[in-house]
Amino acid sequence: MAWRTQPTRWLAILLAVGLGLGLAPEARAGHEDAALFYEELAQYGTWVDYGTYGPVWYPKGVSTSWRPYLDGRWVPTEGGWVFETSEPWGWATYHFGNWMPTEDYGWVWVPGSTWYPSTVAWRTSDDYVGWAPIPPPNYIPPPAYYPPGGYYPGISPLDLLTAPLWIFAQAVNFLLGFGLPYAPSYSYYNCGCLVPFTTYPLIFPRTIFLYDYYYPVYAPRAYFFFGPPFYYVARVCRVPIGHFHTIVRRLDVHQVRNVLPPRVVWERRPFVKEALPREVREGRWRVEPVKGDLPATRPARPDIIPPPRDLPKVPPITRVTPKVPETKKPMHIQPERPRGPEAGPRKPVTPGVPERLRPVEPRPPAPERLRPAVPERRGVRLPPQAVPEEREMRERLKQQRRLEQQLVPSEQQRQFRRQERELQRQEIFRSPRSPKPEAPRLKLERPQPQPRPAPEPRSGATPPKGGGRPEAPLGPLRLR
Repeated sequence: MAWRTQPTRWLAILLAVGLGLGLAPEARAGHEDAALFYEELAQYGTWVDYGTYGPVWYPKGVSTSWRPYLDGRWVPTEGGWVFETSEPWGWATYHFGNWMPTEDYGWVWVPGSTWYPSTVAWRTSDDYVGWAPIPPPNYIPPPAYYPPGGYYPGISPLDLLTAPLWIFAQAVNFLLGFGLPYAPSYSYYNCGCLVPFTTYPLIFPRTIFLYDYYYPVYAPRAYFFFGPPFYYVARVCRVPIGHFHTIVRRLDVHQVRNVLPPRVVWERRPFVKEALPREVREGRWRVEPVKGDLPATRPARPDIIPPPRDLPKVPPITRVTPKVPETKKPMHIQPERPRGPEAGPRKPVTPGVPERLRPVEPRPPAPERLRPAVPERRGVRLPPQAVPEEREMRERLKQQRRLEQQLVPSEQQRQFRRQERELQRQEIFRSPRSPKPEAPRLKLERPQPQPRPAPEPRSGATPPKGGGRPEAPLGPLRLR
């Protein structure tokens, strides 16, 4: 009987070791997190089972320069900065789970069951504001995204936020359409206010990493970064701090686009509503700063709150193994084999020349290997970042007009308009592109005297002296 129970005992030991290492729960949790969003996101992208990360998702129909937290704007709330966007999947991918770059599919999203106001890190200075998505806890970067000191297992995800993961905008233009409904022109993708990537080496040393850890009251262990302080943004964006706080207090998060799931999603997917805490569903979640030392738990962890029960089963997802980058093998020098008598005499050696400097006969070229065409990888390129242009100047003028309409009295606005029209009439504000033709110069000429007919004498009039006709007087000077 002992030999029969031996396999069962070994199977129990292996199962206990697997559960102790957390392998089975991790795989099950990954599929449960994917079940929360699988049906809603399948119509906007593709799901793949990617290596040790489990099911991941990436959008379709986007440009090769697309990246997360780019096509939209940051909106301040009392519970932290939230990202408003017109992307229909933003309510899930910008508040649950984490983003990471890959060489196979570009930017992919690893799902999670904990809701955060945002899952990004921040850097600021008086001139720039930057943000970068925080990768998942088990993130292993591709070689192109290694940190300067190299990668080693166990490194903090915050140390893996290299330059390609960051997006920097000019601080003065960080608020896009503040207090106004969202429009495509208020997106960082179209604003023209992003900083060129070539200047990142100069910007990084001049910015400070914001270690402002906060946690929501509904999940004390769900640490995240609140974002730039309100007084700092009001100062660099030249907005009165009182006006700033007034708009933040009056803000209704349900009106901010794609921050909370649409009501249609709640009705057809009740488990999505269960995954949101009651405070979040009401749009008034409360957060508290972390006191004391920095938390040992990694920020924006996706598994602080467990997923709801009775989730639908996920259909089979294509299993993909990440490609390992090819490394060049070191060249080994083989010793020279002994030559037999049939090999013939050796070639003469030039005396006085070391053997390592002697010319070597060229080898025949190796046959060219045929490699399949590799499709262009998504997300590897950088977003279209440019310096401010004429379009930005027009947007600034429009924003200034809106602020004047809100803050300046109407009588003073009319006075400003009158002064502006008077200035535009001056010569210095006229466009030099279409100069008017020069008018001909005026010449002064004296008109020639013309004889006048003698007036008929009136009755009782005295004739002129001398009996002749009176001379015509010279007329005034005329301009021709």
